[in-house]
Amino acid sequence: MICAVCNKESKNLRVCPYCFTPYPAEGPSAKRTTSTRQAPSVGTGASGGAGAPALSEAVERLRALALQGWAFYRKQTPVVRYSSAGILLVLVLWAATGEEPAFEPGVVQSEIIATPMQREEALAIIKTTRETAIVDVQQDEVFVSYPAATFPVREEGQLALVQQFTNADEIVEGRKRRIYYYNPNGKLFAQADGVRGVVLVR
Repeated sequence: MICAVCNKESKNLRVCPYCFTPYPAEGPSAKRTTSTRQAPSVGTGASGGAGAPALSEAVERLRALALQGWAFYRKQTPVVRYSSAGILLVLVLWAATGEEPAFEPGVVQSEIIATPMQREEALAIIKTTRETAIVDVQQDEVFVSYPAATFPVREEGQLALVQQFTNADEIVEGRKRRIYYYNPNGKLFAQADGVRGVVLVR
């Protein structure tokens, strides 16, 4: 490639190594180099030209999503922020440590979350669930459908999520209602009632 500023030739295809002037994508220097020197390999040029912009766009999209999420989080009340952070921390700890326990389908699971819950915390959990999932109430039955973005992969995380909402609903309503929980594929994976408590369905 011949630099249009210093008129020196180099093998660099993007920036002149002598005066650090960026080479134009198309120009007289590029055409002259093409006519006098052999063109570089098509595979190398394509990967270098298309891969960098695609990676940069992906990083910018992730950064924009992170900023939007942080702005949404800052707008919430302190109770909602602390409850959401606590739930996220519990799910991360379960995902990162320990082996996944084998939960037997159709069997009432023990309460793995034994921490007491105040009414304000229960209201915050219900508010957060309604913002991140679809909650439909029909008479005394509740149907909760979780999206893939907030649905835990491990079964203990799913159980913790279900028990949190079940306990919160009982505190707010003052009674135990029948609740059906659906995964992102629309399949029933857990249910809760006043007789058996929380039950995983497989």
